[in-house]
Amino acid sequence: MDALSEPEKRKADNFKLPIMRRRYIAVRFLLRKTLANYLQIEPRALQFQADTYGKPFLACGSLHFNISHTADLLMIAVANFADIGIDVEAIKPRGNLDGLAARCFAETEYQAWRQLSGAQQEEVFYRLWTKKEAFVKAVGRGLALGLDKCEVRLEAGGQFVSIPAEFGGAADWQITEL
Repeated sequence: MDALSEPEKRKADNFKLPIMRRRYIAVRFLLRKTLANYLQIEPRALQFQADTYGKPFLACGSLHFNISHTADLLMIAVANFADIGIDVEAIKPRGNLDGLAARCFAETEYQAWRQLSGAQQEEVFYRLWTKKEAFVKAVGRGLALGLDKCEVRLEAGGQFVSIPAEFGGAADWQITEL
């Protein structure tokens, strides 16, 4: 807990559920430790800021990162360029996967997705969701940008077909599945 800033400590204290508090502290500690290792400084010395849309960045500007966590899994992406995003999701059955896909997929994605079997639909849903969410996190806009504004090929390893024009061409972006 010593590596955390005072605002991080206050935020940790605001969690009502102990497990959520422990996860928050672990995420912040591991993020600080990872970035500090790259920069060869003490974790506590890191200074974070947020852009207009709330995407955090290091005040030094020499290293960029993005994080995603779900349950007990944390992923940290680190790069020497700003537009980096990552997403990880726990795959779990959802009651209305079709309704969510209809809202979050581009029309051509949705129609192709509907042609898949149930088991394939779940796998492909999460594949597309994580790619789209990583993109909206990379550009710092989050879900407010609209996941349906990005179109991704359905197959494993599929890349962007289209993205909002303000972020360049789809071919300018690379998706890596882990």
